[in-house]
Order: sequence, then structure tokens, then C-alpha cells
Amino acid sequence: MSLTGYIISGAILMIAILIAVVAQIKVSSTYSKYSKIDCDCGITGRELAEKIINSANLKVSVRPTRGNLTDNFNPVNHTINISQGNYESSSIAALGVVAHECGHALQEAKGYFPYKVRQFVVKASNIVSSLLMPLLIIGLIFDFMYIGGITGMVFIWAGVGIYGVSVLANLATLPVELDASRRAMKMLGGFEIMDKEELFGARKVLSAAALTYLASLLVSVAYLFRFLLIALSATRDR
Repeated sequence: MSLTGYIISGAILMIAILIAVVAQIKVSSTYSKYSKIDCDCGITGRELAEKIINSANLKVSVRPTRGNLTDNFNPVNHTINISQGNYESSSIAALGVVAHECGHALQEAKGYFPYKVRQFVVKASNIVSSLLMPLLIIGLIFDFMYIGGITGMVFIWAGVGIYGVSVLANLATLPVELDASRRAMKMLGGFEIMDKEELFGARKVLSAAALTYLASLLVSVAYLFRFLLIALSATRDR
């Protein structure tokens, strides 16, 4: 790759990483702020999840899980796992996060197509991502030693293709997360457990979280662009 190519790809990558760092700081600060403000309704994260499950007749159970902001919906065992800080909390942040995870449970129950696509792409990405760096390293070694010929190029481009799958996973994740947040806000408003000011806070928490998914997509695209430049440069040098 030429010096200009290194500079351009490096600059794009650094900008994407900076955006990701800013997004993470934003979500942490926003969550911290609204985790200290309790809703007047007094309902806990666990109680909200159970309320949503019962109202939608979902075949899902609620469990506490260790860690901070480790909340998730597990489609394998059909559980909504709520982090310790949110399980018995009545804060605006806790209820927003829990409603978001319930949104994923609703997506699966209703057969939301983008959710199905995301699940398939993520599984494929997890399987092939472990092959990414070994393929790139082997390909570059073969190419630099001029002993691999076409074999080295195959390794390099295979690595690029594998990384492309991870980009697709991030691309498929973004609309699914946005839809889960939309469902969360609809449920929080529909149950009338939050007033307008509290709903505004919950929306800010979920919007900040959405920025992290957008940032992850930008970083993955920047890495893919860098790998593409390396592959194109190696191909041209042949």
C-alpha cells in the first residue's frame, strides 16, 4: 500500500474509533445520570419485564444476571436477563433498558424479519470471524516472501471476505436495535408508567445506546476499507 493509502485509511480508522469512544462515553454518562432518578410509579425492572411478558403472552422468563449493563434477551433459552443494577431498580435508565430487551423478545415472538436476518448473520459472523486474522497473516507472509503466489492472494482476499461478514452483522444489528428501542418507548408510554419528563429521559438513554451500535458499524467499515486497500495493493504488486 502506498504512503498516501496508509495515511488515508489510518485517518478514517482513527476517526471511526474516536466516534466509538465518544459514543461509549455518552451512553455511560447518560445511563449514570438517569440511573439516579427513580420513576414515580415505583415499578422495578423485574416487575416491568413481567408486566410486558404477561400483557403480550410471551413464553419468556426473567432472570437476574451479573455485571453492569449486561442486560440481554437470550433467544436460545427464552430468557430476559437483567443486570443486577436494573433488576430491582425503579430508575428511568433501568426501566428503559429493560423495556428495550423486552422489545427483542417481542421481535422474536412476532417473527420480525430483520431480527431473523440479524440472528443468522451474527451466527455466521461468529463462526467465520475466528478465521480472519490467521488468514490475513498467512496470506501476507506468503505474499511478502513471494512463495505463495496465487495462494497468498487467496488467503488475503478470503480474510477480506470474512471481515465483510462482520460488517454485515453490524449493519443488520443497527435497525433491529432501533426497532427494539421504538417498541420500548411505545410500551413505556402505553402502560402509562412514566410521565412525559420520564419518557424523555428513557428516550435519551436508548438514543445514547443506539449511538454505540452506529459507532461499531463505522469502525467495522473503516477496518474493512483498510483491509481492502491492503489486498488491492498486494494484488497490484503481483
